[in-house]
Amino acid sequence: MGFIDDNLKKIEWKIARACRESGRQTDEITIVAITKTVAPALIIEARRAGINHFGESKVQEASAKIPKTGLVGRQGEGPIWHMVGHLQTNKAKPAAALFDRIDAIDSLKLAEALSKECSKISRQLTVLLEINSSGEAAKYGFAPEKLLTAARKISGMDCLQLVGLMTVGPLTDDPDAIDKSFALTCEYYRQMKNELGDSIHILSMGMSADFERAIRYGATEVRLGTAIFGPRDYT
Repeated sequence: MGFIDDNLKKIEWKIARACRESGRQTDEITIVAITKTVAPALIIEARRAGINHFGESKVQEASAKIPKTGLVGRQGEGPIWHMVGHLQTNKAKPAAALFDRIDAIDSLKLAEALSKECSKISRQLTVLLEINSSGEAAKYGFAPEKLLTAARKISGMDCLQLVGLMTVGPLTDDPDAIDKSFALTCEYYRQMKNELGDSIHILSMGMSADFERAIRYGATEVRLGTAIFGPRDYT
């Protein structure tokens, strides 16, 4: 048994504890393994350990790495590859062809570009909207007051299937700030679901440092990199 298996057992125990404390079931939670800078061999090991969702944050890195893993997405029997980072509009074409899901739609312009590129290759692309729940100027995402208007427009776009909402919590050790961000995101998720129906079913929030808190606030997906693969080596 390798260190990834060991780490996943620890994560599963923490997920189970958070679910017990919030009256939820563990099968409500999906782990998205964030593989930025992670070597293909470790991604393959994570797949063997049962991970089915993988997230990359840069198109260029993902384009080079995914073929080396042999883990081709496009749903079916393969894993699901998520684009989890900020996506520039000029990268919409390769992203539309490469990923199974875009998790961080942060502008109408990006959504329109993705819809256009998907139309050219006759594919439907699953997407999440990103909300800037912390109000930080450096963060991407829709401002809360603009989110529902954007959701209405994007839900009607050809070739895009809007299924939920994501946020990146504030980079802080202040639990109150983190709770405020997650609570606000959960409230807007409920509003999206009430307005657009059961097609809205994914709430992606929480990373290695705060995923237990996110589960208590209703997250259905948590994005874990360090907790699975250990600290990243950017060299």
